[in-house]
Amino acid sequence: MSKDKYFIGNPIFSQIIKILPFDRIRSKAKELQADRYTKKCDTLNHLITMLYGVISGCNSLREVCGGIVSYGNKISHCNLEYAIPRSTLADANKRRSAKVFEEIYEVVLKSILPNLSDSGQKEDNDLKLYAIDSTTISLFQSIFECVGRNPQEGKRKGGIKSHQKLDINTGMPVKIWHSDATKHDSVFIHMEGVMQSKEIAVMDKAYNNYKAFAKWNEGGVYFVTRLKENAKETLVRELDLSDSEPNEVLRDAIISLNYDSEEGEKKLKLRLVSYYDTKKDRTFYFLTNILDIKAIEICDIYRKRWTIELFFKKIKQNFPLTYFYGDNRNAIKIQIWCTLIACVLLTYIQKNLKKKWSFSNLVSIVQKHLFSYVK
Repeated sequence: MSKDKYFIGNPIFSQIIKILPFDRIRSKAKELQADRYTKKCDTLNHLITMLYGVISGCNSLREVCGGIVSYGNKISHCNLEYAIPRSTLADANKRRSAKVFEEIYEVVLKSILPNLSDSGQKEDNDLKLYAIDSTTISLFQSIFECVGRNPQEGKRKGGIKSHQKLDINTGMPVKIWHSDATKHDSVFIHMEGVMQSKEIAVMDKAYNNYKAFAKWNEGGVYFVTRLKENAKETLVRELDLSDSEPNEVLRDAIISLNYDSEEGEKKLKLRLVSYYDTKKDRTFYFLTNILDIKAIEICDIYRKRWTIELFFKKIKQNFPLTYFYGDNRNAIKIQIWCTLIACVLLTYIQKNLKKKWSFSNLVSIVQKHLFSYVK
């Protein structure tokens, strides 16, 4: 049967896969020796198969492999050389390092990121704005260290924590680190290269670490966060509120906070902005080292932190992160990286659609017509 005679166009899944920079992915796999001792299930085939699983919403390896087999010769349009058997895919998820999929995510993001930028959003003072936060993904087994109280029945679920630095302008994470759920959030901001000079980090108060903030001051890194309730601050001086500031801005001041260092106790001077939210009937206290903008602009910057919460909601609601295709650390990490790659690809498609669709509607339509032929 000639496919050219009976089918017109390309399957939707094929069109999604063609966004991938194949040459750079093969080059990265070769660089990391990811295909060493591999006959058929190379990195690219492995990646495409996993992308099929997460995009179509499969909940098990049996669904992934059985689903691909059911499409017969249609898979030839999707750069799949053959349908990977279930045992081979399980072995690949266990043995091929998740590091190669992390590198592939960075390659894909780098090629697509310029097309996701929202030209309508301006960076504050020409500084790049990033949101930092983490989300915990629950597991049925204690493969990663558990977190929380012991349940009454004595069984504890495992959990993997995904720490992310998200570019607020594009809505995509640019730095990601996965750890046991027991790791504290602030560990992420201590890692080398997480924040660079002339960047603004927007974080909740779980990331308050005065020693890290002092280091950022020296390196030209800026931040906006919230003051903890138990913070022991000392007033240095009050700053005048201009007439243009709204009534909701209650206070603008410079405060001093003590922290321990190798040389002993030191003082850190930061700006404190108090803001009354009329809708929530609550006062928020914002802590920052940005001194040359209005107080209300500090509040507006912190509001943008919600972008990362929306991203966490996006990946958890639209992709199968409740069921995993393996019961080992490597397989779980590979599935999370492939989920993030799928999210980048579908976000790129959503951005370029002529008709405005919500992300969840797009994923739903794609899942139902993954191998439908469209011109």
